[in-house]
Amino acid sequence: MAAYAAVSVQAHVPIKLELRSSNYTKWSSFFEAMCGKFGLLSHINSAPPPDPRTDAWNVADCVVRSWLYGSVTEDVLDFTMAANQIARDLWVAISNHFQTNKAPRAIFLSHAFHAITQGDMSVHEYAQALNKAADALRDVDKPVADSEMVLALLAGADSRYSTTGEIIAGDATMTFSRVVDRLALQELRLANQSKEAASSAMIASSSAGCGPSCQSASSSTSVTQQQQRPPQQ
Repeated sequence: MAAYAAVSVQAHVPIKLELRSSNYTKWSSFFEAMCGKFGLLSHINSAPPPDPRTDAWNVADCVVRSWLYGSVTEDVLDFTMAANQIARDLWVAISNHFQTNKAPRAIFLSHAFHAITQGDMSVHEYAQALNKAADALRDVDKPVADSEMVLALLAGADSRYSTTGEIIAGDATMTFSRVVDRLALQELRLANQSKEAASSAMIASSSAGCGPSCQSASSSTSVTQQQQRPPQQ
């Protein structure tokens, strides 16, 4: 029992389930994997508890329940925690809370997904926002196809990427991750072009602000330097 009693849930479930977040699918996958590592999946799946419950089973169930407590936020527990729960009861309560009212939630989440635009976000921040919205749709059994992710990404991208977007749209083999990489590369190119343009403008501005007196002084300095040079042998 000591093999898992002191295990930190954060070491195996790196995200916390939040009431207003769209991370239920990721969280549940992490948690199931953790229970599987330690042979405790029976405490959250449909397997009934032993009758009578042994001391060893009770200790293991308390461990799984404490993992659940430590991997969700307090507002989740407010809606799912009850007295005398075993780990399976709490797991089901959490699942039911996030799976209810799927149809109306799907309509709202679909609208939110298609309304996302890049705005001031970087390419990767924009892609991450779309991924989170897609995760929320998957949680209500409305997974977003990769081709739809590509179309949504291009539709809401900044106008600076319009030419690149047209090229990408004509390639049916492009995946979402490849499109993100392509736009991110274009983002770097545009940033470098802006730096070069700013540097050129600064040089031009400095030259223009020098004026005739500055140019005359520069010419005088040049003549003086030439006069001071030793004669060639």
